[in-house]
Amino acid sequence: MSELSPREALERMREDPAVIAVRVIVAADACPACLAVAGTYDLDDAPPLPVPDCSHPLGCRCYYEPVLAEVYP
Repeated sequence: MSELSPREALERMREDPAVIAVRVIVAADACPACLAVAGTYDLDDAPPLPVPDCSHPLGCRCYYEPVLAEVYP
């Protein structure tokens, strides 16, 4: 199975009722543009990934992480 694109991953999170928000995770050595988008967003306000102005030599390595309404044991 192939890996989802960031856009596809975000769309799946939007369709999942357990997901109430999305967190943008950035690498420890991220460029300033990526560092600027790190944080938690409403599902409809998440910034696009990859970050358009990313200047890191390896490219944008940011990803979306779901924030869940409840976590079950």
